[in-house]
Amino acid sequence: MPLSTSRLGILTMVLAASMLGCASGGRPEPAPSAAVLSPADTAAIRNVHAVYVAAWLRGDSAAVLATLTPDAVLMPAGQRPLTTPAAIRAFWWPADGSRTTILSFQRTVEEVAGQGDVAWTRSSDVMSFTYQPATGASSTIQSRGMSLAIFHRKGSGVWRISRMMWGPRAQ
Repeated sequence: MPLSTSRLGILTMVLAASMLGCASGGRPEPAPSAAVLSPADTAAIRNVHAVYVAAWLRGDSAAVLATLTPDAVLMPAGQRPLTTPAAIRAFWWPADGSRTTILSFQRTVEEVAGQGDVAWTRSSDVMSFTYQPATGASSTIQSRGMSLAIFHRKGSGVWRISRMMWGPRAQ
């Protein structure tokens, strides 16, 4: 039976989580045949996060989406996985007239690891945003969160976010 996109996403996250937890000190050890990330790869991956944050701060939906692979899966806390570009767009930019404006967004990338054409990051976020529902009063929300992202480098050599999950974190 072929793997569906959602099953592949779950399998990828389970694999990444098991790799993170199995090695000594919580750090994965590379397979002998796979190349460890170069400093240039690590910098490029960190830059994708910087571009992602800057795009949100500008309200540039096209630039946000450009940081994702075409088959990206997003897993917001408490929600079903978003497994298609249309589902991601509808979640972040709903067609019902509601609007979210990011006021501030600070992402601290705490870990970058990987090998070959697959990498992952662990990050913490501090964000404030205004949510304006289609009807009713707007509200400003501040949040602290954490995220785990899996990156793939495709044939073009460019790193993009392939899977990302996030949720709230304690103060």
